[in-house]
Amino acid sequence: MKKFAFMMVCLMAMLFVSNNTYAQDKKNPFIGEWLATSSTPIGETEMTIVFEEKDGKITGYMTSEAMGDEKIQCEDINTEKDDEIAFTFYAAMAGMSIDMYLTLDGDDAAKGAMMGQFPVEAKRK
Repeated sequence: MKKFAFMMVCLMAMLFVSNNTYAQDKKNPFIGEWLATSSTPIGETEMTIVFEEKDGKITGYMTSEAMGDEKIQCEDINTEKDDEIAFTFYAAMAGMSIDMYLTLDGDDAAKGAMMGQFPVEAKRK
């Protein structure tokens, strides 16, 4: 009985270690550079969105000619769903924060919306 208990403890420890290692090695699928296009009432807008992982946390920024090519920080990044990323950014020209989400559509493409109504399509660069 002691051998059985010892084997169960060892098995549980191995499962815990292997699961923890997998979780650490799992890379967020949105990490990298994306070229996104959005259709808005003022026309089609292209933007580059970059997501990085720093100290176990996802960070990001975007650039766009329409926004003056300055780096605009992505804030409130939410990656609770494995295949979706949601965030906000401040659009100075509009004077407001704008929310956006993207859902993976294959390995190198994503679709989503800005402000819940303007479609966004993105492709990995």
